[in-house]
Amino acid sequence: MIVYRYDTQTKEFIQELEINEAYGSNLPLTTTVKPLAKKEGFAVCFNGTKWEYIEDFRNTVVYLKEDKQESKVDYLGKIKDEHTLLIPNQFDKWNEVSKSWVEDDTLKKEYEKSLIPKTITLRQARLYLLSIGLLDNLENIISQNRAYQIEWEYANSIERESPLVKILGQTLNLNDTAIDNMFMEASKI
Repeated sequence: MIVYRYDTQTKEFIQELEINEAYGSNLPLTTTVKPLAKKEGFAVCFNGTKWEYIEDFRNTVVYLKEDKQESKVDYLGKIKDEHTLLIPNQFDKWNEVSKSWVEDDTLKKEYEKSLIPKTITLRQARLYLLSIGLLDNLENIISQNRAYQIEWEYANSIERESPLVKILGQTLNLNDTAIDNMFMEASKI
């Protein structure tokens, strides 16, 4: 007599066994019902009366929609609603309406802002301003304000958010993007 053994928890088909009919077919976790043929992407499982195909994503990488955390599926059946097979990019956020990852401009801008140095040395600032032809203009402006002059001559570094940078940026017609670029480029010198 042939019986078909299945897993205790998943009820997944494990193996075909030939047993002596004298023992009967009452072996635990077995059935005399012949299982379905193997099918790609599915496990063959016994539901108590018949075999059925259950989706099998085990060991497939999925991503948590809430925070993009990567994990591997360790269960049979459909992928849980809080996960997706779609691979997110660095600045993506899950969009439930489109059922896809969409780029989050706020996350991207925050990341780009974090790359801008908070401080550069005055040497770096001077060399950068010289390279773009603004050093002489800046020194003329500074010479008209004693407090700026002292800070410009004696400070070792200059902070991106300092009032001096804001005022000098306005005077030289440099917007925030240009000032950010100055800090990025000057930090490489």
